Amino acid sequence: MVVIMRSYGRHHVRYFSYSDTFWSSGYKRSDMVAVPSVSGGFSSIQTKFNAALAQNIPQRCAELTKIIDEHHTKDLHSIYTTLLENIFGFNYYTGWGLKTLNRKTQPVEFNTVKAFLCPGGPMFRLFYKLQSDAFIRYEFPLSCLPIPTRLALQEGAVPVFYSNKLQMLQHGRPANSLSLNAFEYFFFQFAYFMVHPQNHKVMNNWVLPADMLYPCLLEDYLNHFLPVEGEPPTLPNTGSPIGSPHSPSHVRQQSPVGPYHQGLSSPYGSPHANVLVRRALISQGVAAGDTGVHECWLSESFLQIVAEFWLNQNALRIPTAQSEGKSATSQGGNSLDVTYRDLAQQLKDSFMPSKDHVRIVRMLVKHVHYFANSAKEVSVTSPYHSPSLPPIEELKRAIIPQFVQKKLYAFLRHGFDHWPLDHTFRLMLETWLSYVQPWRYSDPNKPNIPGRDSRDKMNPEKWAQFVADNLLFYTSLFHVFLTRVFRLDLSSPRNAYMLFRVAKVYGQPNLAQVIEDCERDLCEPVPRLTPVRRHGRDGLYGEGASFLSPTSTNTAAILRMQCLELESSGFEYKLMFGEETRASMIQLLQILCQARRTAQTFTQPEDTSTSLLAWMGLGGQTEPSAAMGDGEEFGGADLRKLDVHLEQSIHFLCMVFRIDPPATQTEAYLTSPGGSLEADRTLPPDCTQGEAGQVLTPRGRYQMMNGLRRFDIGYHGDPELQPIRSYENPTLVRALYKVSTVMNQRFSDYLQAMYHRDDFLGRLAYQYLSPPYPSPPSRLSPVQAERHSLYSGRPRISLRFLASYQNLGYLLAFLLLAYMFSVGPLKLVLFLLFGLIAYGTVMVVVTYDRWKPLKYRQ
Repeated sequence: MVVIMRSYGRHHVRYFSYSDTFWSSGYKRSDMVAVPSVSGGFSSIQTKFNAALAQNIPQRCAELTKIIDEHHTKDLHSIYTTLLENIFGFNYYTGWGLKTLNRKTQPVEFNTVKAFLCPGGPMFRLFYKLQSDAFIRYEFPLSCLPIPTRLALQEGAVPVFYSNKLQMLQHGRPANSLSLNAFEYFFFQFAYFMVHPQNHKVMNNWVLPADMLYPCLLEDYLNHFLPVEGEPPTLPNTGSPIGSPHSPSHVRQQSPVGPYHQGLSSPYGSPHANVLVRRALISQGVAAGDTGVHECWLSESFLQIVAEFWLNQNALRIPTAQSEGKSATSQGGNSLDVTYRDLAQQLKDSFMPSKDHVRIVRMLVKHVHYFANSAKEVSVTSPYHSPSLPPIEELKRAIIPQFVQKKLYAFLRHGFDHWPLDHTFRLMLETWLSYVQPWRYSDPNKPNIPGRDSRDKMNPEKWAQFVADNLLFYTSLFHVFLTRVFRLDLSSPRNAYMLFRVAKVYGQPNLAQVIEDCERDLCEPVPRLTPVRRHGRDGLYGEGASFLSPTSTNTAAILRMQCLELESSGFEYKLMFGEETRASMIQLLQILCQARRTAQTFTQPEDTSTSLLAWMGLGGQTEPSAAMGDGEEFGGADLRKLDVHLEQSIHFLCMVFRIDPPATQTEAYLTSPGGSLEADRTLPPDCTQGEAGQVLTPRGRYQMMNGLRRFDIGYHGDPELQPIRSYENPTLVRALYKVSTVMNQRFSDYLQAMYHRDDFLGRLAYQYLSPPYPSPPSRLSPVQAERHSLYSGRPRISLRFLASYQNLGYLLAFLLLAYMFSVGPLKLVLFLLFGLIAYGTVMVVVTYDRWKPLKYRQ
């Protein structure tokens, strides 16, 4: 518990706040002692507050609203921390259901909580009240910050965003918590809610995020703090919002030499730190009425908080042993509760975002594009004069390169490297595709339907600079995605659709040409004395956003600086339109053709003439279906789309990389005498003969991994000896097998002679007797090779169908009907015999045209 003293005349008021250190240390709320405020109203508000929390959600919100509106700041600060813990479910509270409340299933609770937490609601009035007192601070533990930030603090490099929030103890050592005002404390809790360990493991259930409370609140906050139209919110009746009891002069700033300082781009004390934050830090002594400096502070703080917790959980570069030793020496007396080496190990273990986490990141990316694209065009009348813009316009031009770009790249790169190889990767994929298509998010009032209007068109004159400023998003992430594609089964409809989405995006007119031009500029030599200015850095945003900025003096230097900013020092850029990538694309096109042939085998209709409908000659074709290797089943509609997606992927990739489509080879293969689809699918994978039997070749492993070919692992022995199924009675199966064996041994010769006759009696026997054992496949595994001598070519009697619970039910129902109609045993047996003979006769007549000659029945 941290106590902050403030003097009111002769009295001293203590402001309490409890951090996550207590949440995870086993402390109970009964162990904490409250000190009454100077007004004497602490016990009164505490009683009302506890009574309100005991009510249901609608009544709770109503009572809390009254408390917030009726009490003063000195009383409200004592319940603020407890209220946030109760809302977000920390410190053993159950929470208000931010991750579970649904608009359709719980409309009353949903609307009540949303109204309480929405902009302009009681919660906003509460922290605006507390914000008016600059001495009210709340502690947020450093242990809850993202690991890259904690590592930077361990190194002694304090990010600019934390420079006025980090509490310093004696001898310049940092404390275990940050000192935040009421506004920052609320949104630290709100953003941390998504990555909190107890929520992170279960937040994968948002089927429709638009109906869930947390995404709806996020959308309201984005529209409030980052408005596409209108002015941003400002603090009512407050002094300097950045002002802090902890002077920035106490913060130890170092030059960017650590592992998290990449060139000139590091936000930790680099020359390219946030322009707006730096200006606010410099102007902490301005008058309270000067609101121009702090006009965008709320918007900027909100954006930095959510980007810090949602995008900065992983880093692309792992600290080295040398830096670990250096930090251990320099920070030997640090009071932080986690050592540098432990943090580095946690970073190596990495943080894997949940599916709902990725969903809200995509919401953030889309709104950032809407916000940045709403920037007004500025006409530059003189090259010697930079036009002055309102703070909100500067923020629109600075939001992508200064707040989002680097952290989002690390987020996507980590996800591309570590996400499981399944269809859920589409969430990460759509987030990436949303970022690289800013032209789709120009007007939030119009539905974003691809292909409907000009918003889907990539205009090189307007968006070429954005592509250049974000080149690694288009090239480096594409190479990582290409690596994943080679490991996927492209005959799966979901995997094929992901590749189709990427191919369609890159196949947009002009996009590939712009990327190729940027790579050509990247390969140009950089003049030694050429001055280099990064677009949008240090005041250049007054001339336009990153995609509206004027052309730089040297594009090659800027692109190389971008590689240093976004990637680690050992990064080696691979050209997207180089020979190596072209060879990989040729190989991918061959895989797509093989996957397309495999997909066409799935779409072949199945013959159901052996089903129950075949009794009346109604057997026909059913809707095609397929089961993938991961246990997923797809119907005919998905399989029909699969072939279209594969065909379109081939078309777009050939167009982007200027490769001749392999349609000629595919058609030649399909029309060749030995190139039938079924024959290709039934072939086993490529193998070589080894000492222990068949050994898969590398090509054979690839064929099995992508589902192009597989071994026939079906049952090839005596059908009567198949494992007992769950729908069969084990006792009856064994008993009927013994009876069938005795009958087959005694009448074997007679049954074979009758089965091979070409007259009516032979055709009738064909309906009742089981056919001879099927011939073994052309290639058997070493285990099956010994069983070839056990195969028999004689027809036989099989009674196993009587052990099925379904057939037993039919028989029981038939006996029950006979009992109800007083049919005796003799009549019942005669009726069964007549039915069997009638069934065989009907089947002989119905299947007369499909009768197989003798030579095809063995």
